[in-house]
This record gives sequence, C-alpha cells and structure tokens, in this order.
Amino acid sequence: MKITYKGIGSDLKNILFKEFEKNENTLFVFENSASFFEIKREFLQNEEMQQKLGIFQNFKMMNSYDFYENVFVTDKIVVKEEKQVVLFYNALTEKLKKDIKVNNYYDIIDVAYNYYNLFVELQEYKIDLEKIELEKWQIETFGTLVEINNEMKKVVQQKGLILPYMLRNVENISDNFLKKFSKICFVNKVKITPFEKELIGEIENRGINVENILQLSKNDFNEEKLKIKDSFSLPSKEIFDKKDINVEIHEFSSKFGELLGLVRKLEEVEKENKRENKKNGNSIRNYRIFEAQENSQEAKSDYHLLKQKKISSNLEITMKDTKIYKILNLIYNLLDNMKEIDRKDKGKLFIFKTKDFYDAYKSNDLLNIFDLEESYHIFQDLVSKDYKYISKEELEKINKENLQKLEKEIQNEEFKDIYKRRMLSIDKIIKFVEELEKIYEYTTLKEYSDYLENIYLNNEKKVKEDKNVKDKYFEALSEMIVLEDFSFDNLWDKFFDENISANLLKLFLKYLDKKSIGLNLEESTEDDSENSFSINSFENISENTKENIIILNLQDSFPKVKIHNFLFSKIQRAKMGLPTSDDKKLIEMFKIYQNILSAKNVYLAYVKDLENNIDSASVIEELKLKYGIGVVKDEISEAEELYFVKKYFLKNKKEKWEKKEIGEFIPSKLEKNLEKINNEKLRLGYYSFKDMKDCEYGYYLKKSIGEQEVEEIEDEINVKIFGIIIHAFYENVVMRNKTELENKTFKIDREQLSEILEKVINSFDYKVPKEYLEFYKKVSFEEILNSAEKYFNELIKELETEKDIEIYFEERIKLSSEKELFENVYINGVTDLHIKTRDKDYLFDYKTGKLKDKKTGYKNDKVYGAMEQLDYYSMMLENDYEKKVEKIVIDTWEGKLVPDERTDDKILTKEDVGEIIRKYQNEEFYDLGNIKNQRNYLYREYANICRGEDELSDEE
Repeated sequence: MKITYKGIGSDLKNILFKEFEKNENTLFVFENSASFFEIKREFLQNEEMQQKLGIFQNFKMMNSYDFYENVFVTDKIVVKEEKQVVLFYNALTEKLKKDIKVNNYYDIIDVAYNYYNLFVELQEYKIDLEKIELEKWQIETFGTLVEINNEMKKVVQQKGLILPYMLRNVENISDNFLKKFSKICFVNKVKITPFEKELIGEIENRGINVENILQLSKNDFNEEKLKIKDSFSLPSKEIFDKKDINVEIHEFSSKFGELLGLVRKLEEVEKENKRENKKNGNSIRNYRIFEAQENSQEAKSDYHLLKQKKISSNLEITMKDTKIYKILNLIYNLLDNMKEIDRKDKGKLFIFKTKDFYDAYKSNDLLNIFDLEESYHIFQDLVSKDYKYISKEELEKINKENLQKLEKEIQNEEFKDIYKRRMLSIDKIIKFVEELEKIYEYTTLKEYSDYLENIYLNNEKKVKEDKNVKDKYFEALSEMIVLEDFSFDNLWDKFFDENISANLLKLFLKYLDKKSIGLNLEESTEDDSENSFSINSFENISENTKENIIILNLQDSFPKVKIHNFLFSKIQRAKMGLPTSDDKKLIEMFKIYQNILSAKNVYLAYVKDLENNIDSASVIEELKLKYGIGVVKDEISEAEELYFVKKYFLKNKKEKWEKKEIGEFIPSKLEKNLEKINNEKLRLGYYSFKDMKDCEYGYYLKKSIGEQEVEEIEDEINVKIFGIIIHAFYENVVMRNKTELENKTFKIDREQLSEILEKVINSFDYKVPKEYLEFYKKVSFEEILNSAEKYFNELIKELETEKDIEIYFEERIKLSSEKELFENVYINGVTDLHIKTRDKDYLFDYKTGKLKDKKTGYKNDKVYGAMEQLDYYSMMLENDYEKKVEKIVIDTWEGKLVPDERTDDKILTKEDVGEIIRKYQNEEFYDLGNIKNQRNYLYREYANICRGEDELSDEE
C-alpha cells in the first residue's frame, strides 16, 4: 500500500480535486463521513469541475461504512443491533446461565455487549485466544466467554445467520464489487487494524492498487504499526508562523459567560461583514461553530438560551429525547406496574398504580394522543381522594355513583351539559384503561406492531415529530419485528420473568435507545448562511478546510474517548496490540490540529472553574506553550449579562433598561375589601375558622386559591388515610349495633369486630398500598381490635345511667339561629359521633395521633385543640343550650375516652367565635399572623408573603 503524506493543515479539497481531475477508475474511501459528505457536495456544486469531466466520471466516492458493506458479501442473514442481544441470550445453555448468574433477558444486556465488543476486537486485531496472558482472576471469566463464543458459532451455523464481525473475513470478499475499480484510495485512514492490513493485501493480490492519503507528515505516522505515532504533536512554530493563522483563546468562568462571549464574537463578525458588503459587495467571514463536549443533549439545553433564528444547535440526540419515546415509556410504566388478580368467581381484575397514571397525565402529548384532556379534572378528583390504585371496575363503579348524584341535579340545560361532559370524560379514561388491558394480553412483537404503527400514524399531526424521528421509529419497528422471523426457540416465555407485554415494549424502547436522530451529516455540514450560525458536534467535524472556525468548551475532559476496557487492563491491551484510550485520543487530536492549522481565523473557548475542578484542555496548553498564544480572560460584567437578557428576551427592542435604586424595606399593610367581605356568604368550618383566627391573610390566600392540584402521589400510607380507616371502622361498628347501643343491650363480640375491621380494611383496597394493607392485617389488626374493645367497654359504662338514647354518626350539623350575631356567616362541621340522651348531648371526636404526653398525660395542646373543635361543633346544636354538652375525645390507639378537663378560660365560646368574625369583617387591614405561634402552620406555609412587623429589627 502506498502512503502519500500531505502534511497537517493541508487543503483536503484541493488535494482531492486534483485527483478527481485525473478521472481514473478509482474508489475514494473516506474514513471520516463528514469529510465525505462535504467533499461530495462541493464537487457536485463545482460547475467548472463538472464541465471538465463531463458526464463520464470514472471515479467514485464512498464512506468507510458503505465500503465495508459492499466489500463483504454473504447469503446468510446478518444479525445487527438489538437482535444480537436476543441471539446471545437464545444461545445460552442452562449451564452458561448459571455460570454468568442471569435469570432473564435484561440481566444479560450488558454482558452481551461486553462479549461482542471483546470478540470483535480480538478478531479485528487477529489475537490468538490461546496465547493471551491472563491474570488468575480472569481465567474463569474468559473461559466462560470462550464457551459462549463456541455456542454462538453453533447457533448461527444452524440458523443460517452471521454476525457482522464474523462477516469481516477475507473469505467473504466480493470480487464483483472490487473488479469495478483499478485503484482504491483511502482518505485519512490514520489507523489500520491487522485485519484491515490483511484485507488490503488481499485487494492488492487481485491487481488493485491501494493508496492512503494522509494529512500528516511522514514523521507523524508509524508505518510498521499503521497508526499515528505516540509522539504526534503540533508542528514547529516556524511552520505555524508561515501559515499566518489568527488564533484567539478565550477563558470564561462559567458556561453562561462563554455563551455571552460567543454572542459578542458573532456580533463583531456580522458588523465586519456589513462593512465589507458595503465596500466589496460580499461578506468575507462565515464561521463554523463546534461543541467539544461529549454530552450533546446537555450542551443543547444550554444553547436554547440563544436566539434560535440567529444561532441554532445541530447536535445529535437520541430517540430518548423525542415525544413519541416519552409517550411509549409512560405506557410501559403503566403496563409494567399493573397487577393481574385472578378472581375465580369473577374473572381477572387488572389493577393500575394511580402514581403511574398521574405521571402519564403530566404529559400533554399523551393526553392529546389518547384524547384525555377533558378527563384531567376527573383524574385529579381521584388523586385528591387518595386513590393509590385504579381499575376499570372501580372507574365504572365511581362513574355510576357520580351519575346517580348528577341525575338528581339535572334541572336545567347547564346541568345537562355538565352531566354529558362528565359522562364522556370518565368514559375516555375507561376506554384508555380498556386499551391498556388489551395491550397487556400481547405476547408477540407482531401483535404489538400494528399498535405501535397506529399510535404514531393515526396521531401524527398531534405528535408533530421531525421527519428523521419518523424514519428512525419505523426503521426500529421493522427491524424488531424481524426477530420473530429468525425461528429462535422459546420466544418470549423464557426471556422474561413475567408480564411479557410490558417487557416487549421495553425491548422496543431499548432498541430505540440505539437510534440517533436530529443530525444528518449530508445536510448539516453545509456552510452556515451569513445571517445565521449553527453549532455542531465536534465528533462530526470534517478534515476539510474551514477558513473561520469556533470551537467551544475545550475543557480538560477533551478529547474524551470511549474505550472498551472490559476484562483486560490498559497494560494488557497495549501488550496484545489492542487500541487504548491514548490511541483514540491521538485521532481526535489529529482532527483538531488539522482544523486549526488549515484555517485563517480560529476562536477557541473554554471554561475554567477551579472550584469544580474544570480547567483548559491539553490542546489549549500546547498552543499556549508552543506558539506563545496569549489567553484572553473574559470577565462578563453584570451590565453585559443584563444587556444580553434585554436583547434576547424583551419584546420591545427599543426599550431602554434603567437601573433603579431599591429603597428601605417597609412592612406591607394588606388592605381588605370590606364591602366585598360583608356582602359575601361565608361558610365557615372549624379548620377555616382556625385559619382565620391564626392568620387572616393566610386564610384569605387559601380561600382565594381554592382547590389545589396534587403535585405528587406518595406510594406510602399517610396519617389521614389511617385516620379515615379507624373512623370508618368505629362508624361501622356503631351502625351495625345502633339499636343495641340505644337499648343498652350491646355486648362486645370480638369476632364481629374482627369481621367489620376486615371488611373496612378491604374497602380501602384502592387507597392504601398493598404492602401496607398486609401490614395492617398482620401487625396492627390485633392492636386495633384491642383498642376498640377498650373503647366500647368505656362507652357502655358511660351510657349505663343515661335514658332516651339516640345515636347519630358523621352528622353534619349547621347553625341556623343567632343570625343577628353571625350575619351572612354559616358555620358548619362534621362530628364523628353524636349521642343525644334525656339530659345530655355527647359529642365524640376520634383521634388517631399520639395524644398522651409522658409528663402531663392528656392535659396538652393536642387534646385541647381536639376539644376546641368539639366546642365549635357544640355551637351548632339546635337546642336552648341549657342541656349539658359532654365533649369527649377518643384516643383510638389507647381505646380511651378522654374527658374534658380544661379550665373555663381554655373553652371556645360563641363570643370568641363572634369576636374573630367581627375582627375579620370590620378591621381595615388583614392580620398577618405571628411566627412565635408554633402551631400556626398557615403562617409557615405563606411565610414569604405574610411578613409580620414583629419580624423586623430596628436596623431593617
């Protein structure tokens, strides 16, 4: 093979165009795809060249991927991408599965890729497996991998398949392809593997000349090892000076500062271009911009700060970042966590986690695609009622109950519309659940294919994805379906532990993960227009000359390369002749040196942040030391930052930003609209009253905001739900034994209590996580029963001497008298148990929290707070208040009746309530509350708004 050295910084276009002019029967193979597309386009756009060659062009251009696709042929099916992992798992014997400790398909994905990467390299570098020097700890692992390799060979032979690396064999060379050319010319093949060396020898044996054009000097390339020398570096200062390149190096303290620096630089370029346009009628500078960091998606989010019409980013992203992927992932989560309950008498029941549904409802795209927007408020209602699970059966039950309530209210057209909308809304959720249940039954990819095709095509207008996304999506889908045509054994029952449907969807998502989109090299390598700029990934930079170039984020991680370090250490790899990270870094250094040294104007930028251990890349240090280039330390001032924000985000571009002085802090006085307050009908429950008493402005804000959406769903039991369970249990016991309690014939039956508690707990099947239900049944069940026995024993004793007993539970009682005292104010509340007797009214309140204090017993703020609530409810009793009201708090954990032992000054009276309401209705300013009141939760909730005067010191 002939190697032609052109030197670093040479003009690739001129070199190749001279070769093209010869019009010989030559195939030019480009190692760098970006270079291939740029040179090909420039050649096709060059009218002078086209006229010289005419219509008979004997040479051809191709990138290296297409070259190898053509040079190797087979009559077998080539297994690629995710299909390789499926093949790998299918080839494992039960013994091998035990050896590598895998139970299902997803356990072996990483193992499979490590295996393929390793054996691809071992074959490519012609390593004799018998001669590898292994450490003791590697012997068993490598032996297992060799055993797997043997099984793989058996399977592909039996099935008529072949893996890409197995195809790379000189026996598979296509004579029909090669005989079209008299010469093959590689372009910048700066690394040649032992197998490629053998391949080149075979090509030359067929009488075809082989040449390698390198933009390197002879001193930079090791002709024995056919790779860049380890000593490769920038050429001497004399060579650099002759080229007359203007190199600017800019240091910034933050990424935001670097963005502002970029904007400032491009504004300078535009101004200069305008001046040149006036002089000569054409612009002289057009900068190509490249991002040096590997994480394109993270960088892309930074560049969204820029004005997209002016500076856009053309960085590669994956299908993971697309709308359709996110929608499918939400569906996968729903399917993966759904439970199938086999009820012998009623058939299957499918249960979904409300949390997964809620995550799905956060996606507007999913709501659009399944027409669920109008059902959003229905779902929020379920969430607010603490549903942890949902099912089609429960939804239908809820729907039936809601419709029965609504039917009673249908008296006018407005309610008829509400009725119809609600019915349609919940029907849509039910329809969506039915669809999920249907998908859950899928057991093959072929069943999935129609669904995955329709979810995209039928809703294409709603999803609005890029054409590249659609192409990659259907490419992945068609490739996945082929898996079931390979006649693999045991697809898919032995691949997954359970839930085949969810795992098949996960398999498709894993396949999509490998698909990169958003970057078309053929289109993206075009020069930017004079009025806009595009930021491209350095990974896709060509070796073609770019007169004006900007490279951003040349931090110390550049060049960051991926190297396969599975099993063998760096020292072992170097000893065997396998590539190391140092070898790959040299290739990246060649690309950046070539671009810098072939340009006229170069702008390099990096971020230096020593606190986060970020400093300049080695290439920056080398340029500084070897060529004596100074660094411009760009300090971005606050004024520049404000100017940037104003310029890019203010609607009115002529608006002038003026600095304004901030005066001293003055506590606000929040004025009430007394006319509005006194005209409105105020319905005041105890907790609203307490809010009004503790912090008027917080009460006003809470009332104004109204119902708030639940922001997240916790997969754990909360105190509220536990309290509801206890309340429901006690209420059910009283309901079941109401007559006996009133007649004083009630006998505590442990078996009956147990049956009622079991029924109550089961009724919360959809509102309590399953593991907690089991906990209650196994751990708390007996404790709750013991407490209930104690409570009902005490209740029986309390009622022993009473006459004419009447029992009411969960009774909603409203005040209808004393209207002159509470004008336009209606206080209301719910008491857990209300018992009327001839001489007394008993009001009970069940409390599930810890009421007993070690030091004071039941004489504490928690008990007093519960008693105050009963004070409030007692005001709503319709009697002359001469009858005694007994207020009793129930400590449900202890099963004790806590009597009212407060002094008179601790009791809430009608006068106290009236005073609070009078203050709210008549005082000019809202009371802001007091931080010193530790129980004032409302103040803490609105602490940033309710700044009381007592917070301010004299200095403030």
